[in-house]
Amino acid sequence: MADYDVIIVGAGPVGMTAALDLAQRGIRVAIIEKRDISTPADARCNSISSRTMEMFRSLGFSEEVRASGLPDEHPTDVTYATSFLDKPFVRIRLPSRAERYGQNGRSAPGFPDSHWLTPEPVVRLSQMYLEPVLQRKVQACEYIKSFWACEATQVIDNGDSVTVHAQFDANEPLHLNAAYVIGTDGASSIVRKSLGFQFEGDADLGRTRSTLIRTTELRDKINFRPPWMAWTLSQEGTGTVIAIDGNELWLVHCALPHRAKDFSDLDLDLGIRRVLGVGPDFTYEIVHQKDWTARRLVSNKFRKGRVFIAGDAAHVWIPAAGYGMNAGIADVTNLTWMLAGVINGWADQSLLDAHELERHPITEQVSRFAMAKALEHVEMARGREIPRVLVSKSPIGWLLRKLLGRRLNAMNIPQFACEGLNFGYYYDHSPVIHYDDEQPPSYDMGTATPSSVPGCRAPHFWLPDGSSLYDQMGKDFALLTFSDDSCSSLMNEALHRNIPITHIAAPRPALACYKHNCYVVRPDRHIAWRGNTLPENPGTLLDMLVGASNASIPS
Repeated sequence: MADYDVIIVGAGPVGMTAALDLAQRGIRVAIIEKRDISTPADARCNSISSRTMEMFRSLGFSEEVRASGLPDEHPTDVTYATSFLDKPFVRIRLPSRAERYGQNGRSAPGFPDSHWLTPEPVVRLSQMYLEPVLQRKVQACEYIKSFWACEATQVIDNGDSVTVHAQFDANEPLHLNAAYVIGTDGASSIVRKSLGFQFEGDADLGRTRSTLIRTTELRDKINFRPPWMAWTLSQEGTGTVIAIDGNELWLVHCALPHRAKDFSDLDLDLGIRRVLGVGPDFTYEIVHQKDWTARRLVSNKFRKGRVFIAGDAAHVWIPAAGYGMNAGIADVTNLTWMLAGVINGWADQSLLDAHELERHPITEQVSRFAMAKALEHVEMARGREIPRVLVSKSPIGWLLRKLLGRRLNAMNIPQFACEGLNFGYYYDHSPVIHYDDEQPPSYDMGTATPSSVPGCRAPHFWLPDGSSLYDQMGKDFALLTFSDDSCSSLMNEALHRNIPITHIAAPRPALACYKHNCYVVRPDRHIAWRGNTLPENPGTLLDMLVGASNASIPS
């Protein structure tokens, strides 16, 4: 017998989310992480998408995540200015937590994302504060055994199990065996390398130095509505400032100008002061610093045998729209329920084939969206489009800032209110989704059309009792019906096969996209089948859902 059902290599947000979702499905998990548990998380990701928050809601701690980080009253606006402390010439107004949830706990109107069909709007929260929440949940879970300060060195697929060899900091070896392994161990993934997979894409799209600083002086110098993120543009130096705690912690990105050959040409202190707009008397402490290269790289494969990769181990790209970590959590949201079905015995092994078929095309799509959006900033950050007069107080400078502001506003609302990246993508050509003649609507980074076409995310709505559709669906399959027809044959057959499925009988919502009477929604909230009546032979439909058959199913 294997030591565990699943071993996860890498305990960042993606790995810990995978572990927690597997655990809530009764799966025994080991998670291996080379960092010590006391090592502070860095501030790389600072935005948690709606889809990620929906996953945290299903795990039971979205409120705890939402309450972390910035104070309730701190705006999450995005601004553009010639320096952080200069008056912004662009402001994308986004709500503080108090503004967001001030009206009956529902999203307040008047913001670019107010209309989104979700129980969990986006949260601007640093990874610094997210990881401790996830760590507490992992440490408290009886189904998860964590091995910190332990680095995986080799992954071997034995055919009927997988062995992971690792080593603690004190050189003590660790050897674990499991039915499956998920590598969420970052861009330098030992799991990906063990599988022989290759990154493909664009390796160098720009370089940035990121510095987390601590100072109590900056907040008091702001004489306008404080932003969550501020982009600064000038010929001398461009970058970004992100409020981490709304008080004394600030993440400062200094882009490497096009004139510089490498980071040795960048004066870190001068770059920070120019981006902030402060003089030599301003004091700050460097908490952490990291140089990084913007890339768009996707692994040629996500799976080999019993071993999977996800998150940065499978794809890295420019952090446009905050979608690096969030895409990784979308990976494991797709994978964990499939693994649980196979391990718990109600799904066929072939169900796992659907994971790469579904996620790889979406990863390519999202990475190209992110790259296209970020490249617009890269060119600007290199200083090639920024005339010196931009910072001038003259009428020409004022006019230039106004014209540039219009362009930046139109360019960036889709990035910071990315409805399409959250809700627009769909799975096509999947062997475990029954398609009909209707095509899913197109989407882009900023826009999406609610759709009930199989493969699309089931659009969320609130039930008459005020509860969330997703809360009623729970963590398993859901049969959603808008008619009084009996569904006992399907529910009884599912019970006989131990396939977990919940029936939700609801009044038809106002959403025009729900045109059919019956829908089967998967645990990852994507629609697997729809029709006006259930099939006469429900077993055929259930076979398809769990990867056991490709038989024709009536719509």
